[in-house]
Amino acid sequence: MTPMNPLPLPGCAPTPLAHYLKALGVLRLLSEQLPPDLPRPRGCWQGETFILHSSLDRAGLEKFFLHDYRPTPILAPWNGGSGFFEGDQQNGISALAASDALRFQNFREGVDAARSALARLKLTEKPEKENKDALLQLCRSIFPGHTLEWLDAALVLTGDGPKFPPLLGTGGNDGRLEFTNNFMQRLVELFDPATGQPAPAASPLLAGSLFSEPVRGLSDNAIGQFFPHAAGGANSSSGFDAKSLVNPWDFILMLEGALLFGAAAVKRLESAGPGELAYPFSVRPSGFGYASGSDADTAARCELWAPLWENPASLPELRAVLGEGRARLPDRAARDGFEFTRAVASLGVDRGLSAFQRYSFAPRNGLAFFATPLDRVHVRRRPLRTLGAALGKPRVAPRTPCGARRRPRPPAGPRRPRRLRVHPRRRQPRRGPRAVGLPTLQL
Repeated sequence: MTPMNPLPLPGCAPTPLAHYLKALGVLRLLSEQLPPDLPRPRGCWQGETFILHSSLDRAGLEKFFLHDYRPTPILAPWNGGSGFFEGDQQNGISALAASDALRFQNFREGVDAARSALARLKLTEKPEKENKDALLQLCRSIFPGHTLEWLDAALVLTGDGPKFPPLLGTGGNDGRLEFTNNFMQRLVELFDPATGQPAPAASPLLAGSLFSEPVRGLSDNAIGQFFPHAAGGANSSSGFDAKSLVNPWDFILMLEGALLFGAAAVKRLESAGPGELAYPFSVRPSGFGYASGSDADTAARCELWAPLWENPASLPELRAVLGEGRARLPDRAARDGFEFTRAVASLGVDRGLSAFQRYSFAPRNGLAFFATPLDRVHVRRRPLRTLGAALGKPRVAPRTPCGARRRPRPPAGPRRPRRLRVHPRRRQPRRGPRAVGLPTLQL
């Protein structure tokens, strides 16, 4: 039996959100793309580090991502700036679509399907609402199977039109930043599109991303809401302004991990209305539980509670936890951060979770947001709360059903009027400390 080696990944931490998603991306890609004769990897969190349990050592892990990794087709032909329209940045998508490398085969098939959908609807520019809805439905119908996981994470088709989960903005973009086109550009920076071989800088950049080693060659590219420290802008350094510093591997693995947070349209059994969007561990914002909290923080897009666990878990186990990640109170689903705090104890203990890292998608400027880490809520078993939840609400004697016979009430007799009489102050007998005489009310 192949031994499982625990390998700490210091570059994968609970904060910022980019590093948390990067850990999920590593676990997902290894579980899906390692040879079938090798045991499936597992992962857990110890302090601020993700621990990978697999048959690979550090050299084997680096070899996998440099030579065996096959990127997931992450495409959004419904977005402006996605690379499918005139005027978009196309150096990434053009190179991948023309590549003959085996590692980019799924990407080529996805690009061909997206271009076929645009041609069938005769779209040559960013679609408006009606055409966009039709394009989304067509993409859902004709996209290859290996692309559907991205669609589930980026959008959900409901009776009221498409709904967009908060983690990936509005269908794969955050303000003016388009995630999918940047994903393809980062791939071209790390790999030769013609041969699929890694670029000379790919190996040291990978070591910097996974093992937090100092590295040169970070690029001045946008990373969006996932990594506020590296986004650049005003007051982000010792000077007035600074450029962004992004490791291409961080951006790639971060989006690969975000695919595990697939959304769904759910319908309550007691409701006759249309389906509503359900997203794992996502609730409305509430400005409490951290030092700077205020009512102004309710302007955030949402809150995301990222689960942490201390025992090694496999990818199917993690999918199961994220698949049911709708925290509930005894009588309803948790709606905001305050109610999530109340509901998190029983779910976390029952599923082997140790803590939740709480993020708020706070507005930065315009339509751009930042995934701001707020606090970490540790999960502990509370016997009284668990017992109360098991017992539920106290039972109340049922009312008499309509139409049931009751004994007739005897007729009421004449009522005597009551008079309120106030007796004068009288001296009470002294027993121990002196008593105070008070007026006595008598009916």
